[in-house]
Amino acid sequence: MRSKDYWKKRSEVVTGKQFKKVDNYILSTHLEYMEALSSIQKDIEVFYSRFSQNNEISLQEARRLLNSNELHEFKMDLKEFTRKAKDNKNLQWEKELNNVSYKVRVTRLQALQTQIKNSIEDLYSKQQDNTTSLLNGIYEDTYYRNIFEVHKGLGIGINFAKLDTNTINKVITEPWYGGNYSSRIWNNKDKLIMELQTNLTQAFIRGDSIDKTSKIIAERMEVGRNRARTLVNTESANVVSKATFNSYIGSGIVKEYEILATLDLHTSKICRSLDGKIFKISEKEIGVNAPPFHPNCRTTIVPYFADVIDEERIARSSEGNVYYIDGETNYKQWYEKYVA
Repeated sequence: MRSKDYWKKRSEVVTGKQFKKVDNYILSTHLEYMEALSSIQKDIEVFYSRFSQNNEISLQEARRLLNSNELHEFKMDLKEFTRKAKDNKNLQWEKELNNVSYKVRVTRLQALQTQIKNSIEDLYSKQQDNTTSLLNGIYEDTYYRNIFEVHKGLGIGINFAKLDTNTINKVITEPWYGGNYSSRIWNNKDKLIMELQTNLTQAFIRGDSIDKTSKIIAERMEVGRNRARTLVNTESANVVSKATFNSYIGSGIVKEYEILATLDLHTSKICRSLDGKIFKISEKEIGVNAPPFHPNCRTTIVPYFADVIDEERIARSSEGNVYYIDGETNYKQWYEKYVA
């Protein structure tokens, strides 16, 4: 029978691979936010260079209507924005852009807000697609790797359910705590757009300089980026947890699990208090006795076996075929034989 340390180390390897993907994704997201910010700041610079007096713009000036040449240029921008919205399958934003394109009276502020909103819509459309791809990959990889580790660790395996696109999509889009990752992304988007528009209007009311306005916008974008990081961390942890539980059930062997928290100065009180606790899989409840317990949580679970595993009993109770796994088998070999 394998030791507790063995199962902890194997589980840490599986979850470590997934959280490494998350960390890399967060780095790429940071670059996307920086690109969006750069685009927004360029729009603000152009706005100030055209309409400011002594490097300041009043709200009254910002609310002046675009002249015919400025309106024509803005309509050309709208065509490009609409093309991107179609490419991103962002139907709501495409509809809004079409409505704006029919207007013959557009203020300077409305035009700038549309440009800024377009940058955010484009940013979050990419985030939606990329997060979906990330969570799909995490779920599939976690599910199969955990089944492999359980079967290899025990030296015996049972037929398990294979994954398909619909199954994975159903799991990752399942609502929890009032929503799923997709709804939270769009909520974060709407919140950031509102904050940027409000702060921009307030900057014009105060008559802020371009430097001060750009700084305020950069600060709000940083808040948006931090929200995105928390969302991806937490949603990924939820998917890792679901995939792990489903893999334990699919293994046909694991009936109990143990909470495994990384104990350091950043470990939360709830994770610290639950570390090492053992629960039945049939009684698991996300956020109560199963991770994630809080935003950015990276506590995981490991299989728990109270007694020595009886291979003959497993074989008798299994409805499918039982196979034995050589201790030298690696994941690639196992995957090609039993999954692919």
